[in-house]
Amino acid sequence: MGTDTAPRRIKSVQRACRLLIYLRREGPSTVSGLAAELGLSPGTVHTYLATLQEAGFVEQRDGAYGLSLELLPLGERVRSQNPLYQVARDEVDRLAHASNGVAHLLIEYEGKLLVLYEVFGEKAIGKDFHAAKRDQPQEHIHCTAGGKAMLARLPPERVQEVIEAHGLPAITEQTISEREELLDELETVRDQGYALNDQEQMRGIRAVGAPVVDSKNGLIGALSVSGPASNWRGSYFRDELPELVTRSAHNAEIALQSSPTRQ
Repeated sequence: MGTDTAPRRIKSVQRACRLLIYLRREGPSTVSGLAAELGLSPGTVHTYLATLQEAGFVEQRDGAYGLSLELLPLGERVRSQNPLYQVARDEVDRLAHASNGVAHLLIEYEGKLLVLYEVFGEKAIGKDFHAAKRDQPQEHIHCTAGGKAMLARLPPERVQEVIEAHGLPAITEQTISEREELLDELETVRDQGYALNDQEQMRGIRAVGAPVVDSKNGLIGALSVSGPASNWRGSYFRDELPELVTRSAHNAEIALQSSPTRQ
């Protein structure tokens, strides 16, 4: 008799997770709206919501259900335990202050970009734009400086998987949307040690990103900084900022490798 080696799944837990993920992505929704989206009966959805509400994970307001503040400590706990976050926060603070831009600490997760930490410099612009990105993982990382910096450090087969999973949509007219062009760009990023985003994700915004790697050149995450294309141009955008960002990334690498938790 054969042995079933497939991992077991609990369907009710999977459904509850799908429901939470949908509320995170789309915001508050009604029972009927969730039922239509998830392909479940309204009665079943109401049962899940009642259970999650009792646990404190969702709340009802004005006839719609949304995520509750009970989830905040969970997310903060996950972030605070991340080794990169622990050692690189000060570098992100310094980067934001030195550039007067928006500095980010980033990680790659399942082909998506997650913002671990974000700091706004004194004259930073685009706060609403960055706040919207922070709310959920970014699926299209090929048009971001931090995303390209991390893709350049991933194995080629992993890069292909990310491209297959999320595609290369043209977010602006500047976005690299052809596979071979992106691969050539990633080779350049590997050679120079940093990536540029020249209005590829949003018109009027430029960014510079650099990877953070371990002692074996394995990818840990990335640091990036973004600011106004009207001011970030010429040698400042192509020389001075890359030097600033790569220095911060190298400092984070040194701090990570010398951290007591890594000994």
